[in-house]
Amino acid sequence: MTSIGENAFSRCTNLASITIGNSVTSVGPYAFSQCSNLTSITIPNSVTSIGEYAFFVCEDLTSITIGNSVASIAFGIFLSCGKLSSIIVDANNTTYDSRENCNAIIETATNTLISGCNNTVIPNSVMSIGEAAFNGCSCLTSINIPNSVTSIGRGAFYNCI
Repeated sequence: MTSIGENAFSRCTNLASITIGNSVTSVGPYAFSQCSNLTSITIPNSVTSIGEYAFFVCEDLTSITIGNSVASIAFGIFLSCGKLSSIIVDANNTTYDSRENCNAIIETATNTLISGCNNTVIPNSVMSIGEAAFNGCSCLTSINIPNSVTSIGRGAFYNCI
């Protein structure tokens, strides 16, 4: 097992791009936190877990693609990523999805939206919005919450200026 450890690239403020190799199976907590110039990232199919706050305060992050093997996403991976506008989960992922091109991460089994971004369109099949799901989406200007949503987690829209 190969992992990107906790805080491995944290505060690498000049890091604009990174390629994660296919031998990596986990991204640790805070791995890329505060990489203010990082604009996009692709999590390869080899990765099975992403640690808490992995991309915390990546201010210029606009897009992320998550591979088909990710089965565990910890809390707050995109907290305060104010410019994030595109989230894509591989269609073959059985744990998470981005159904209907919604620009969000939805936990498939529970129909819970766990992480959204500025361009998220919440599908009618979503039952709940998770804790801090949109926390820090500073460019979020409007959101339609469908009637299917029966609960909204603590701090779900906190700090959406």
